[in-house]
Amino acid sequence: MQLLSLVIPSVCALMAVAWFTLLERKVLGYIMNRKGPNKVGVLGVIQPLADGVKLFSKELVVPTYSNIFPFILCPIVTLFVALLLWLLYPLGGGSWGFTCGFLLYLSISGVNVYCVLVAGWASNSKYALLGAMRGVAQSVSYEVSMAVTLLSVVFTVSVMDLKSIQVWQSGHFMVLALVFPSFMLLWLICMLAETNRAPFDFVEGESELVSGFNVEYSGGWFAMIYMAEYANMLFNSLFTCVMFLGVEDMLMSVEAMSFFLLFLWVRGSLPRFRYDMLMSLVWKSFLSLLLSSLLIVTLMLVVLA
Repeated sequence: MQLLSLVIPSVCALMAVAWFTLLERKVLGYIMNRKGPNKVGVLGVIQPLADGVKLFSKELVVPTYSNIFPFILCPIVTLFVALLLWLLYPLGGGSWGFTCGFLLYLSISGVNVYCVLVAGWASNSKYALLGAMRGVAQSVSYEVSMAVTLLSVVFTVSVMDLKSIQVWQSGHFMVLALVFPSFMLLWLICMLAETNRAPFDFVEGESELVSGFNVEYSGGWFAMIYMAEYANMLFNSLFTCVMFLGVEDMLMSVEAMSFFLLFLWVRGSLPRFRYDMLMSLVWKSFLSLLLSSLLIVTLMLVVLA
């Protein structure tokens, strides 16, 4: 039973990824005043299945001068790391003994940086390597602000277990989101940057990097990288509800859907940042604001204690 409870979230995440890609294409279509996929199946419902079959049935093209073993292994590790996050999801009975789930989240999120770096390096392509270097710099920079933002929640709640944080937040409904709205706003921006989504999708800068670090990948290996990105988006949507809203499982699913739709709305509405503006934003604005806010929170907790 314990093993089953560990496997179910990852399996459900894989199933959800397929249909959320369809949702994204539908939403972006209506944002652009056109229809999304609507031919395969009823209203295009089977389109993700058709795309998956097409991608995984294609031949894997390995560049002649690439480092073959890490090139092939990297997408598998990327998907595995993305699904590993789902072990932290506080479903029903508990969080499976992860008393420091917050630290484990930061550790697993940090591993994604290495996946991007190795994928770009192993491709032995200048476009892939440039995309990987930009992605690593972006992820490392925003991980600092992301960690400081989450520390404000941990300091307030005084636990690191995600299930305990959810229970505490349930008893103090939206208190952190209302009392410290700047933390939640900055977390949402960092979440977009950490998952390499628009307007911070510099890892996949199509116009200047010919698709970035994954330019040499095709077929099933490209699909695994694609699936890992969506699995991270879905988990971060749920993680936002746990850390800042803390509601019951059913309501949390509805709220997580709204955060996922935020990803899509931002992608369909905002243009891509300039890279120097992106780095300036996090080091010159976000970090100073977060550190000063964290100091205020700490002083408030000391006074109240």
